[in-house]
Amino acid sequence: MEQNQTDKGLRKAVKASASPRLSTNFTFRTMLKVEEVIRLQELKQEKRILWATIVTSVILLVGGGVVIAHFSGDVFLEIFTNIFTTFAQLDLLSSPYLFLSLVVLLLLGFDYWMRHAFFK
Repeated sequence: MEQNQTDKGLRKAVKASASPRLSTNFTFRTMLKVEEVIRLQELKQEKRILWATIVTSVILLVGGGVVIAHFSGDVFLEIFTNIFTTFAQLDLLSSPYLFLSLVVLLLLGFDYWMRHAFFK
C-alpha cells in the first residue's frame, strides 16, 4: 500500500513538472539572432576584402613606381621639370582659370551643403 502511494506521489510530481513551454515567437527571435550573426560575419568579410584590396593596390602602385623609376626615371624627371617650368611661366592670376576654379569650388561647397541639409 505504501509503495502504491509513493508511486502515485511520483506520478503526480512528474505530471506537475511538465517541460517548459517555448514562447510563441521563439522561432522568430531565433531567426533574428541567426540573421544578425550572418550579417556580422558578412561585415567582417567585407572589411577583410577592403583591406586586402587596399594593401594590394598600394603594393602594386609602389612596385610600378619602382619599376618605372628604375627603367625610365630620367625621362620622367625631365618631363615633370618641363611641366613645372611651363606652369611657372603661365600667369594664372590674369587668366579666367582662377575665377572658374573659385566658382567651381563654391558650387561644390554649395552642393555639399544642400545635400547635407536635404538628407538630414
